[in-house]
Amino acid sequence: MKTTQLFILAFLMMAGNLFAQGFISDQVSKNNGDSETKMEDPTFPGSWPMTGKGNVRMKIGGYMKNDFVYDMNGTRDKTQFLMSTIPVQGEADYGSTGYVSFFSKETRINLDVRSKVNNTPVQMFVEGDFFSATGTQFRMRHAYVKVGNFTFGQTWTNLTFLETLPFIIDFAAGDALFGGRSNQIRYEKNINKHWMFGASIEYLENMGIENPNELNGVAQAQLPLISLKFAYNKKDTKLFFGASAAQLNWTGGPEGVSASTPQLDVVFGGVQQIDRKNRISWNVNYGIGSGENILAFIGSNANAVLNQEGQLVAMKSFSALVGYTHNWNEKWSSNLSYAYGWLMDIPDSRDPFALKAGGITHVNLIWQPLKYFSTGIEYMRGSQRTANSSFGVANRIQLMTKFDF
Repeated sequence: MKTTQLFILAFLMMAGNLFAQGFISDQVSKNNGDSETKMEDPTFPGSWPMTGKGNVRMKIGGYMKNDFVYDMNGTRDKTQFLMSTIPVQGEADYGSTGYVSFFSKETRINLDVRSKVNNTPVQMFVEGDFFSATGTQFRMRHAYVKVGNFTFGQTWTNLTFLETLPFIIDFAAGDALFGGRSNQIRYEKNINKHWMFGASIEYLENMGIENPNELNGVAQAQLPLISLKFAYNKKDTKLFFGASAAQLNWTGGPEGVSASTPQLDVVFGGVQQIDRKNRISWNVNYGIGSGENILAFIGSNANAVLNQEGQLVAMKSFSALVGYTHNWNEKWSSNLSYAYGWLMDIPDSRDPFALKAGGITHVNLIWQPLKYFSTGIEYMRGSQRTANSSFGVANRIQLMTKFDF
């Protein structure tokens, strides 16, 4: 009897042990499966969880880009095709011979960290490239935090409608695009499934004031820029409307005269997907004292002129951009862009060789033989007319290779 009981007990223990091993193994497999599932998030492709941080995910992105330029007319900037750098009649470098330039300074890298706290999405984004004014020093492009509908930090301005740009190889792709990057506080809210509203308070870093008489003082912001926008999105149509207001200010100090004048802007843009292969886009803006907000006019003191009496004379500005994209097939595509901008009500005291008006055309052919790798060639032609009506034309060809990750 004892032998039978011991046999039954041993059998039950062995069976229990086998069951326990099987149960534990099954649970481990399930846990591993859950872990593998959590490693990927379809709402945040390419991200992974941060160990020990709870529900926090991160992703590293960016691209490596190499550019090869042949400039035919001696444009002053060897890395981007800007209106203001085209030599005009009367300048010493007008009629210069061409040159070649190879560089990789557009290469950029970013870090994207996201989470959700009490059903509120939170994001931190930092990005930099090597496109500094001199050399290849690393510089910050974006550094912002998003909490729900709010954005805090440096990123594209509220009225920068990047969707209206086709893909352009040249770094100065958005010649007539209104906007840029600034430090800001922004609020965005979906009104319904088609309409979105956005408002921002932004730092106006560049006053864009020309001081031809070398009066005492300095241009500095005393008030932030305020902007509003509405965006409409339905099927294959996107429309953007926006306006902003700011103050241009000159502080004369103890020996100078102080002056200020308003800066006003209105912007309209859109994108239309005609069919699977064709897309058109446009962007138009008009402003008073806001020429520096047009990308092609940045750095040309295109907002206002401080006259001899110490008064700020604001210049009016207008720019228009139209773009077209055609996808030949899955690997080949072409983009066409034309941008034009000009200043009005220019005071006689403005630098005679300062940019008054100009236009630039880009046309390219892009080939993407591999998922992450693309290459292409682009032709661009630009013109500049200065305040004294001098005129210049330039042509450039640019090739690139690009690895996105």
